[in-house]
Amino acid sequence: MSISIEPQSSTDAAVHKPNYESSKNAPSIGYKAILGVVILTCSLAVFLLGPNYSTLFPTNGNTIYAASVSVVFLITALLFKRSVQLVKYWLIAYAFFVASMVNLVSDIFGGYQGDFVRLLGSTPGTNPGSGLGKLYETLLAVVPILVLTLLSGANLRSLSLAKGNLNYKWGFGIGALLMVNYLTSVLIFFGTGYEVSKLGSVIVWGAVFAFCNSMLEELWVRGLFVKKLLPLIGAAGTVLLTSIWFGVMHFVAVAYMPIAVVPIFVINAFTLGLACGILMVKTDSIWGAYLIHAAADLFLFIAILAVH
Repeated sequence: MSISIEPQSSTDAAVHKPNYESSKNAPSIGYKAILGVVILTCSLAVFLLGPNYSTLFPTNGNTIYAASVSVVFLITALLFKRSVQLVKYWLIAYAFFVASMVNLVSDIFGGYQGDFVRLLGSTPGTNPGSGLGKLYETLLAVVPILVLTLLSGANLRSLSLAKGNLNYKWGFGIGALLMVNYLTSVLIFFGTGYEVSKLGSVIVWGAVFAFCNSMLEELWVRGLFVKKLLPLIGAAGTVLLTSIWFGVMHFVAVAYMPIAVVPIFVINAFTLGLACGILMVKTDSIWGAYLIHAAADLFLFIAILAVH
């Protein structure tokens, strides 16, 4: 008995993953491995070295670095698009350009987050401030992704924002059930001695934070890349690679967690990435993964505040 994580819709499978098994031109394991290493290297340049919410490397938050990486990926994408031999790689190169542009936009406008929070009548560092601050970060990521995707001639379905295949409702239902499960689980903290008076504010603004952060990361990491990687390295490779760089990008936790906890947090993110990636491939939609991710973020938000 084998477990498959290939797309379930025959139409989607034909579009997203050619039937390599029956083709004489099927890519070898070595080809996939080399391509996977190249893609992983590109992802680290964007998701580890680029984000401005980390200070691990001198490149983090460096506008010149983000602009340079964006230009390199854009030129590469355009060259690939003009090449008969390399045209199949142009969409993935363009996706890395878009992902890098998120870093650049965040570098340029991220400093206004506090002003945005205060403009909406809240104070940075409070529960409302955390939720509204994450809303601002999300806008800086989602708007460039949507605009640049549409400018490329693609539609929003290319980001898995459509309903997906016949498994879409299953994905949505699983995500909703896990949301209820995580929320009821974390409420145990408040039922065992924590301050009930904090509950309303924590849940409301934790939900704002969680739903915003989930959309930011799911669209940035998986929405941009899953459908573009499937034809090149297959479902298993796509889920594994996106989960690896999703886990790696969470090394930024060193900024707000004890160093001993960070490896556990990275493993937590990696396994969450596997679950979200598999569900995305199975349903051809971002929404089930989005709800699962939001549920996990809400759990952490409330749990961390509950113990402080």
